[in-house]
Amino acid sequence: MTLFDGSAGETYKILSICGTVRLRLSELGFNPGCCIKVVNKHYNDIMVVNCRDYQIALRKEEAMC
Repeated sequence: MTLFDGSAGETYKILSICGTVRLRLSELGFNPGCCIKVVNKHYNDIMVVNCRDYQIALRKEEAMC
């Protein structure tokens, strides 16, 4: 399951990060073991998540890995 498959309001634990955005996401605090809460999921391929006390908007390409 990818983060983009998640539902708004649910909390998920990161198991691994893959793809070309791995370095960028890890610099933002998206590391294995970190819990992520999906705040909002838009139909235009953007989602907002809580990660370590801040909110960040992710594109579908970033959330699919």
